[in-house]
Amino acid sequence: MKIKNKGQEEIVGFVLIIVLVVVISLIFLAISLKQPQKKLINTELETFIQSSLKYTTNCYESPEKRNNLKDLIVSCNSGRKCLNNKTACSILNETISDMMKKSWSIGSINSYNLKIYSESNRTLVQARYGNCSGTKTGASVMILGGIREEIEVCK
Repeated sequence: MKIKNKGQEEIVGFVLIIVLVVVISLIFLAISLKQPQKKLINTELETFIQSSLKYTTNCYESPEKRNNLKDLIVSCNSGRKCLNNKTACSILNETISDMMKKSWSIGSINSYNLKIYSESNRTLVQARYGNCSGTKTGASVMILGGIREEIEVCK
């Protein structure tokens, strides 16, 4: 009789160990799935931001001088208007949207999120496309006087 009980005890112990291992594995799996996606710094995106700041816009500061994107961002932050009486922020929105559509091949990325905000974290412009379902990569550049431009792309 003692031999039968000893075998049953070993089987019960083995089953308990298996159940414990499965529960611990499920906990680790749940924790790893809940962690936010890491954002990688991308020099290509940083270069894109730097070069986009030199992009000539449709906002004239004077009859002979057109603002580049950097000047337009500063004007938007200051609440200025362009010579055509449109606000700098409305032209900034139009310019950013147009530039993003022309610059990135949408087939190669799932989504992007470009945000320009002031030193007080007031959003000046935000342009978005799509939903991220892959790896995020991004860059951030300080423009002038605390104004920052950030871009996140998901491939």
